[in-house]
Amino acid sequence: MAHSLYHSSVAPFPAMARPAIGAATPAGSTHPNFVARRALAMALVLIALALVAGAFVLLAGLGGRPASASQAEPAISQTAAVYVAASGDTLWSIAQERHGEVGFERYLDTLIDLNGGTDVQIGQAVQLP
Repeated sequence: MAHSLYHSSVAPFPAMARPAIGAATPAGSTHPNFVARRALAMALVLIALALVAGAFVLLAGLGGRPASASQAEPAISQTAAVYVAASGDTLWSIAQERHGEVGFERYLDTLIDLNGGTDVQIGQAVQLP
């Protein structure tokens, strides 16, 4: 029986000095793939931490209002005025109609504080800032 180059039982080249696929690598390995995977994992952890911190800042509402006089909002009137609530009125709709030069959110917050909450009933005397 003749030996064929393609079906030889003897390997044509000696075994390479390389670990088998899936073989464990020694601890502290500096293999390029190991280093690259470790760097990628650290980068992903840092990105995740940055996203969590950003979400916290948004939820905490650290925006605030400017303290400079040039950007300050006009004062809310100290004289008490009353509005009688009609059908379909909400504090939101009342604030939209009556906030004037005062910022809408500030006016709405004051309106809620003056009236002890957000509920409005038909015929209720709504205290206006």
